[in-house]
Parts: sequence; structure tokens; C-alpha cells
Amino acid sequence: MEVPKEETMLYRYSCKDMGLVCPFVVKGETLEEVTQKAFEHVRDAHSKDFNALNSAAEIDQMKKSLARSARVVAG
Repeated sequence: MEVPKEETMLYRYSCKDMGLVCPFVVKGETLEEVTQKAFEHVRDAHSKDFNALNSAAEIDQMKKSLARSARVVAG
């Protein structure tokens, strides 16, 4: 498997990678960008699938889980 060159690398997150039945996919140039967009989607579309995301600690934990689920893909 060829490793993508740094200038063509993107980060990708999909809800399916988290085990959700949802077609949502986001790609971005940075892990932070992808994690933030994924978090906004999860908060808006999947609030019933997760426990409360109200406290700073719960939000931080979800963002860490989303970042771990993101994958590096070729651009």
C-alpha cells in the first residue's frame, strides 16, 4: 500500500466507521477540521444515539472518539 504524499493527504470521517447507520462522510485538510465538522453532525443528527453531550468533559471525550475514528486518505 502506497503512503499518500503529505500535500495530497486528507482526513476522512464517516458515521459508518463509528457503527452508525448513516451516510454522512466529511473530508478535510486537517484532523481538527474534520473532527469539528463530524462533532457538529453527531450533535445535530445523532443526539439520541449517545448519552448527553452537555458538559465540557463529555464534549471533549466525543471529539477524541471522533478524531480516533478519522482516517488519512489520499486527496
